[in-house]
Amino acid sequence: MKEVVLNGVLLAYIPFLILCFQENHFMFGAFSGIFENPNTLGFSMIGLMVVVLMKLYEIIVAMLEGHRQLKLTILLGVYTIIYLFALYVIMLSNARTSLLTIAIVTIVMIVLVVKRMKKRFLPLLKFIFLLIAACLILEIAINEVEMMQKAFQSILLKMEKKSTNITDGRLEIWKYVFEHFNFWGHGAESLWAIGVSHAHNTFVNILQEAGLLSLVCYAVFLISIAKGHSQMDKQLVFTVFVVVAALGVSTFEILYFNVLHILVFVVSGFDRNKNST
Repeated sequence: MKEVVLNGVLLAYIPFLILCFQENHFMFGAFSGIFENPNTLGFSMIGLMVVVLMKLYEIIVAMLEGHRQLKLTILLGVYTIIYLFALYVIMLSNARTSLLTIAIVTIVMIVLVVKRMKKRFLPLLKFIFLLIAACLILEIAINEVEMMQKAFQSILLKMEKKSTNITDGRLEIWKYVFEHFNFWGHGAESLWAIGVSHAHNTFVNILQEAGLLSLVCYAVFLISIAKGHSQMDKQLVFTVFVVVAALGVSTFEILYFNVLHILVFVVSGFDRNKNST
């Protein structure tokens, strides 16, 4: 089942990205593709990045364990290019939360690969060389590839204009929500009372609109997703990637209904079919 999901997501992004670049819509100096808000495009790309990171995890682990090196090396190159392209789109959209989320999920992938090696010296040494090579490729891409340079400069410019602190402006909204706490919530779009559409935090927004009981139910749902996995198998790794990405977005924005949100519900059912791969 997992492979069907991964391959299905990869295929679905082909027409999506073609349409985005055909539309070539910009808003506030940032690329927004088919959307009005560039941040929406950034959030939409996280689903692709999560799937690509899962593919990279599988390839790297297989390489370090000595399986079919030529084929795996080609696949590693292909998915590295897809990763860089998706990173390019996120930087072009100036979506700071999406960029931070991808950085966190990438770090999680590195940690899980190291954990998988179980302190075996030679595989760890190979992985260190792979990481160094990946860092060099990323640096070359940003410094030497013109379109990557422009995208990188674009998001840096946004940080200079607004703030590198993505909690800027959000803390005031969160403070308002807690000061006006209501057990049953205040209803949908109630934050327009202070001139904003949402709380820029999924959990705080649920608390504001639907109340404490709804927030507790949502939190229990997220916590229960990984329940039932007895070992660090590929299914659990993918689940971890999806949940970490969802939490990353939820911390500073609303987890809109997109591919990542769909993946949250998909992985919630994985432990009902533990024998699937």
